Amino acid sequence: MMVSTLAEWYDAKHREASNDEISFINSLEADCCPYCGSRSIRKDGLKKSGLRCYECAWCGRKFTPITNTIFDSRKIPLSEWVEYLSHLFELHSVATSASDNRNADSTGRYWLSKVFMVLRGYQDAMVLSGKVWADETYIPRWKTKRITKDGKELRGLSRNQFAIYSLTDGDRCFLKLVGVGKPSEAKAMKAYSGRIAKGSVFVHDGERSHGIVMKELGLIGKSHKTEETKGLSDKDNPMEPINEVHRELKKFLSRHGGYSRENLQDWLNLFAFIFNTPGDKYQKAQIFIEMAIKMRMRLRFREWAKPKMRG
Repeated sequence: MMVSTLAEWYDAKHREASNDEISFINSLEADCCPYCGSRSIRKDGLKKSGLRCYECAWCGRKFTPITNTIFDSRKIPLSEWVEYLSHLFELHSVATSASDNRNADSTGRYWLSKVFMVLRGYQDAMVLSGKVWADETYIPRWKTKRITKDGKELRGLSRNQFAIYSLTDGDRCFLKLVGVGKPSEAKAMKAYSGRIAKGSVFVHDGERSHGIVMKELGLIGKSHKTEETKGLSDKDNPMEPINEVHRELKKFLSRHGGYSRENLQDWLNLFAFIFNTPGDKYQKAQIFIEMAIKMRMRLRFREWAKPKMRG
């Protein structure tokens, strides 16, 4: 009786891949060898599971659509990943995502590092155009420790605050961590250069450092100073599109209160993907999986387990 029960538990946890899952993976056809990069590849039948196999004519190695991806070295199905991602994209914490998926907490954090790896270049090619709102927001640099002077904690936009430079066109957002403390022309140019199409309307709060951005990038400025917008309702506030991004970002980070500040840009990339990607949590998960399979990158657990890799 006990053996039967354990078998049921194991089967529930390690379900065989459905035909739909295998068809989905097989539909993402390989265009090059994940080992040597050669495009001289051919289909080489199916594995017992039904998964498509390929062979490289150059190096002779065989592979599948998920070889050398973050899903490599694991058995299908991807259903556990879909469940994990759908929870993560629904703003669950990493701990609850792992728990709901019946995984160890370390598994949840390991998978999160894989998600970070896939999204590391997500915002690199982003260019916003038309009407673009810009502003900066700040979050505490430390969880507990603070920089002090004469025993007193520094206040305001000091070195205790990370500076996040933000853009939105009302549809997508761009978030860049640029040091700590007060805004500056150098920081603004580092964050916004190459991210806004020439001729776009640059809607901002009158921050002095924005002047160089408009001049150098050929933008049309439209200023709404804080003293003018203070007290306005969200619907009447001309800065609401970027304010909404900041509200959602703060909510997102609060759900992951234990995040490592060393990985803050990774968290910003993840938020941007969630915010920018249309559809429900399952559609977002599908888009992420398609992206990850095409990227051909992997992370072994033993590599991740080194202290410097954990986030």
